[in-house]
Amino acid sequence: MPSTIQSDLITVSQTEIAGSRSPARFAYQRNWALAELIEYHLEGRDYVFAFEFHDDILILDSEEAPSNLQFVQVKTKTTGQKWSIHDLTKSEKGKNGSPNKLSIIGKLYENKKNFTGHSSQLRFVTNAYFSFTNPAPVTTADQLDKKTQDKITNAVQVQLGTITVDLSSLQLEQSALSVEDHENHIRGILHNFFEELFGSEHNIPVSPWYQSISDQIRVRNNYPSDRIKSFDDFIRNKCITKSEIEDFVRRVRRSRNSGDNWDIIKSQLQAEGTALQELIKIQRSWKKYTTDRLDYENKALRSLECDIANVVSTISLGDTPALKDVISSVRKRILKKLEKVASIFDSHYVDSIILWQYCEQL
Repeated sequence: MPSTIQSDLITVSQTEIAGSRSPARFAYQRNWALAELIEYHLEGRDYVFAFEFHDDILILDSEEAPSNLQFVQVKTKTTGQKWSIHDLTKSEKGKNGSPNKLSIIGKLYENKKNFTGHSSQLRFVTNAYFSFTNPAPVTTADQLDKKTQDKITNAVQVQLGTITVDLSSLQLEQSALSVEDHENHIRGILHNFFEELFGSEHNIPVSPWYQSISDQIRVRNNYPSDRIKSFDDFIRNKCITKSEIEDFVRRVRRSRNSGDNWDIIKSQLQAEGTALQELIKIQRSWKKYTTDRLDYENKALRSLECDIANVVSTISLGDTPALKDVISSVRKRILKKLEKVASIFDSHYVDSIILWQYCEQL
């Protein structure tokens, strides 16, 4: 039975465990990946972005049935410095009798060698210029002059023992993401992303969304690769997928409507005689939950809102129940759960989740 990308990603040994990386370099790598992911999403492409698995970033063309792999290395240089072909092809001598370390390009081609039989592209991404070719967003290695092509081919052949070197599969890319100001640059990209999805008057604060996605990437990046035992493990713990971003967008859309929902909730609670002090506390909790619910790594909150949503969808409340009765009925059904999380979520916060989920399911 022929191997699949799903099986080979797990069974093929990773030849290098990521070494230390400066916070600045990781931040740039994370923001480049996010910018690339947003571009894929706006273009309507399917995608899976994996972090620190076989390379800095691994991009698959499908979560369900991947047929193509992109191995990406992201490296930065101080503004004004350039990459020489020697920088990219030099192999450092191993210490204390250990094997020589592969060059930057050698590491990329090692991935191609390890996944022979599968379609794959190799991408070297940087903020800097290349000294051996004219500035361009993307240059494939087979577009370089013959002398430079020969240097790449010879380096890969010597380092990997490979006879044939497919230069058309190697892309050298100069990212438009500034190394000094990439944080602001990516926030601008996110703002444009929201404009594309929700219109120019979206009024969605970028910072919490950016922080939420950045935290997700950081968690995936830091998850130990040696704990990945299946493709499902890989998707769940090392990747961000199109389906996750689509869910993320749905949550954004619902948050946009939260103000209108609160106005209705507030009016109904007032009609039921809820005291002003209680209204203010629930409103504060409603606003806090509007932001908190975007945090994918808040597992306690995700678990609680899931339990509440399940109860709201199954409980019989009649056609026009009083909101205080909705809250009371849901609380009774998840009493034990609420006792466990009482130290994390206060009663008004829980009530705001119940009311939110009730509005969602009307």
